[in-house]
Amino acid sequence: MKPKVFSERHEKALREKKLRLSFRQELRKSLVRLLWRYSVCGGWNNEENLTVDAVTTAILDRRGWDALQRWDGKQMVKADGFVDFIERGTPHHVLDAIELFLEQLEYKKRPSFIAELNNLFDLHHSPVRYFRNEFYVIDSAYLESKMLVEAQELLQRTGFDGALDEFMCARTAFMEKDFRQTILFANHAFESVLKAVLELPNKRTGELIKKACHGELVPSYYEGFLNSLHDFLSIVPTTRANEAAHGQGKDIKAISPALAELALHLSGSMIVFLIKRHMEKTPPQSDDDDIPF
Repeated sequence: MKPKVFSERHEKALREKKLRLSFRQELRKSLVRLLWRYSVCGGWNNEENLTVDAVTTAILDRRGWDALQRWDGKQMVKADGFVDFIERGTPHHVLDAIELFLEQLEYKKRPSFIAELNNLFDLHHSPVRYFRNEFYVIDSAYLESKMLVEAQELLQRTGFDGALDEFMCARTAFMEKDFRQTILFANHAFESVLKAVLELPNKRTGELIKKACHGELVPSYYEGFLNSLHDFLSIVPTTRANEAAHGQGKDIKAISPALAELALHLSGSMIVFLIKRHMEKTPPQSDDDDIPF
């Protein structure tokens, strides 16, 4: 099965208008230049863009279109080629095209392409970023804080793949305005890091917190804080509003964006702290033998 592209991964959020994107025209023109610079060309006089042709075919196959389409403000209409598609197509389809372009790109060229791509989004003040084979949309400057970026990078660098996957799911849920799932996955990421740094994959969170505090990973006076953090992250998603008598409960209370953002921020802070403490306690061993003179 082919990996899903951006619009397929976020189909429900896009349909319900919980995920809105817009690109400046200057950004779109810069994206065209970037794509052309990394393309492989051939044919007569080297005028055929083979990479773009492959991407176009892939888009048509996935969307079931006869030709590339763009939004004219009222409806989808035929685009006048690939450049018109990037410059005037819907943003989520443009992101699909870039992800498919990366599939065509030589592996050794991908790091520099991604670096340039993210730099363009930053320069043009777009909230979109590419990380770990997917696009993410960061809804606020708060979520682009140095700490959350550091948490993401630390998880990747230390190989805590399970926790990283959960942390990215929390960010995706926040992007889609699914605040209950944001808090749920933030909690999972926090628990996974505890299990990883303590090498105790089968212990419950309460046991992990005690082990972390009494095993000198963190000061013992942090136990109350860690317990409170876990309680906060765990209880909020199941909070119910105005429970009726006789066991009849009403719908689950909507979680506020600010509360979800706080949960994500707290879990990110603790992830950074726990990993750094773990690294201090277990410094990497050198492969070099000691020289006896």
